[in-house]
Amino acid sequence: MAELDDLPVTIIGHPWAPIGMGEQLRSHVHACNAVHLHHQVLDIFRYAQRTDQAHTQLLGELEITTPPGGIRIFHANGDEVERVIAAFEARGGVFADGYNIIVPAWELPAYPKTWALNLQKFNEVWALSRFIGDSLATAGVKSHLVGQAIEFLPGPMLPRRHFGIRESAFVLLHFFDLSSYASRKNPEAVLDLFARIRAEDPFRDVQLVLKVKNGEQAAEDWAAGVADDPQIKVIATPLDTIGVKSLLNACDVFVSLHRSEGFGRGLGEAMGLGRIALGTGWSGNVDFMTPDNSLMVDHERVKLRRDEYPFWRGQSWADADVEHAHTLLRPILNDPTRGAQLARRGQAEALMTHGSRAVGLRILARLRAIAAAQ
Repeated sequence: MAELDDLPVTIIGHPWAPIGMGEQLRSHVHACNAVHLHHQVLDIFRYAQRTDQAHTQLLGELEITTPPGGIRIFHANGDEVERVIAAFEARGGVFADGYNIIVPAWELPAYPKTWALNLQKFNEVWALSRFIGDSLATAGVKSHLVGQAIEFLPGPMLPRRHFGIRESAFVLLHFFDLSSYASRKNPEAVLDLFARIRAEDPFRDVQLVLKVKNGEQAAEDWAAGVADDPQIKVIATPLDTIGVKSLLNACDVFVSLHRSEGFGRGLGEAMGLGRIALGTGWSGNVDFMTPDNSLMVDHERVKLRRDEYPFWRGQSWADADVEHAHTLLRPILNDPTRGAQLARRGQAEALMTHGSRAVGLRILARLRAIAAAQ
């Protein structure tokens, strides 16, 4: 890696934040660690609390406070570019004196053109999935596909009883965020699926776990409608990294009947832990999900209605077929051995393409190409 020795690599964004952009950045830190790339991390706004021990172990020795030159990888959305650059220069950095890369997230087929103008301030753009790359292309933005790592570090797990989940149950798990357009995650379809499972066999030992991110008490208000059901467990309290990892590990199937995903991290992390992924067969998750390694649900493309999501005009997303999801899940419910085989295949294939080393090698290859051209 001699060609990178004179070009410091700095990953910039929200490394401590318990949000998607934070997870995205940390996945690239793990990837760079896996290939022994020398890199540093800069917290651009320093607003997030630093209470997650796993984040401290990952970031503590890598963090810097003064922006260097060299190669800078910004994990930022298109709408925050101006604020990020201003904060970068307020911290003593000179944006023009290095090679600047941006890694944006987006969840719909067409990237907002007004945000695409901000991306032009960077030397290049990286895409976390083919879906995001195609979305960027609709706005005239070229990108390099790098991906996102879905692999957790080995370590202890909290047991099911920590979350109030029955040890005997076949467990379905769903994550969604009520503070940010929950309709994209489509939790109502998951409730519909669970109702169909129970109607078919009322005595089956099955439990649905809903991890709900809170938005000004919205999670508790929403949960009030289902919390009285003894077969449904609602978890609205924030979880740290070991908590999220343990909850994923505690399920049998991670369910995402989403309408659209930029990447589909929950599905990928579940597969990386050896759990079955049941998800809409469309958008970012198809980079690692196939009909042979997971349960991919049929869907119809439908137009977004007014204000269903930012920049909704002219956009479409998926409407998952809940009956097909039930059809796919039925053999797994009836034959645990079949489910275990599918989970093992999914784990092997997901880690082969989106494990930390696999993503790290793609990052390393791109950085070497940049260094060779400087």
